[in-house]
Amino acid sequence: MTNWHVRSYDTTDHTATVRLLEEVRSDEEGPSFDLTDTVLALREDTPAVVAVTPDQFVGVAVGKYEQGYARVLALAISPAWRYRGIGSALLQALENQLIHAGHRRITTLLASGQFGELAFRNRGFVKTGLTLYEKYEPLRPVDVTTVERWGGTLLTAAEWHSLAGMAEGKQLVEQRLLLPIKENELAETYGVVTPTTMLLFGPPGTGKTSFARAVAARLEWPFVELLPSRLVAAGSGGNLAAELRTAITELMQVERVVVFIDEVDEIAQSREAVGPESQSVVNELLKAIPQFRSSPGRLLICATNSIAALDPAFIRPGRFDLVLPVGPPDAPGRRLLLDRFLERIDNKQVDVEPVVAATELFTPADLASTVQRAVAAAFHRAVDKGERLPVTTEDLLAAARSSRPTISADELDRFRSDARAFTRS
Repeated sequence: MTNWHVRSYDTTDHTATVRLLEEVRSDEEGPSFDLTDTVLALREDTPAVVAVTPDQFVGVAVGKYEQGYARVLALAISPAWRYRGIGSALLQALENQLIHAGHRRITTLLASGQFGELAFRNRGFVKTGLTLYEKYEPLRPVDVTTVERWGGTLLTAAEWHSLAGMAEGKQLVEQRLLLPIKENELAETYGVVTPTTMLLFGPPGTGKTSFARAVAARLEWPFVELLPSRLVAAGSGGNLAAELRTAITELMQVERVVVFIDEVDEIAQSREAVGPESQSVVNELLKAIPQFRSSPGRLLICATNSIAALDPAFIRPGRFDLVLPVGPPDAPGRRLLLDRFLERIDNKQVDVEPVVAATELFTPADLASTVQRAVAAAFHRAVDKGERLPVTTEDLLAAARSSRPTISADELDRFRSDARAFTRS
């Protein structure tokens, strides 16, 4: 858990900011920036953000508008607080300010090997010369308001890299989505059509939402999740179909976007089994799919816990380019997830292999809960005995034995049957 947060720069931060800038300038690994230009820019109400803890000032990023584009003047982080993700968070917040001000092209001058290079790369900046890093924002300024109105966000590449236990799905995304976009001219020569619609199905807790978010992060497109509750609240009279139509119409104007609808089975059940109001929602979804299929640069991802409950017209061939099962992770996937959950624990003596064997059918959410139960047990033992005792393999095995996997054997059988019947990749 982090104990720092990023917020907008305030004039009361001036003294602490200058002190930090002077501190990092004297550091051997310190970033390269003009201290005078940066301080003068701060006096001119330039875009700037800071990172703070409850009692410390630990980072700052300062931008400036210059001749139709924006530049990051300085990115500075206290040496004791580096390599914790603060640089990427500062840049993301600064980019949001620059986009709101109408700027898409953002540059910075940075010598190779200097501190800050990793943060700029993590945020998608591309080196265009010996010292110039540049990024072209995926959102046009006119798109920002639309994406934010529907609760959208820009995700970092970390969401894709941290997605564990879904190697097959990630490889498919790389080959079917990313490669045709990257090699667009060659793909057109061969008549390859980039998928614009995707349906994920599988039991609850298997990571469908995480997968959808990771896809948006990999594409570097904004991610907008349309929740039925939010749509009804946003509209007048609680007309879900009308508000869904409004949302899709507005989001189709965004140049690049991933639209995600979770638990779509709740609003797209078979029209023979629902009333007129639900039928109108299904009809709106059916109308929306061709819009995505005819508009490159937009991707619709729907997710369902029960694909068999969906209206047959919703899942017939020609609707979704990709229909992918998302089930509980296999043994290699569980090993990756457990390693990921355990890496943040310094004091541990764990052999993960017995835990992998003991957690068959466990979803990512089940595994996270198991690790937390084991950590809590070790914590209470340390409190009782008054010494720092490690988290052990037995702690994890005891937590696994006391947990029940979310997915039952019957549900797994149904999922495997659905995977054979519906998967399309």
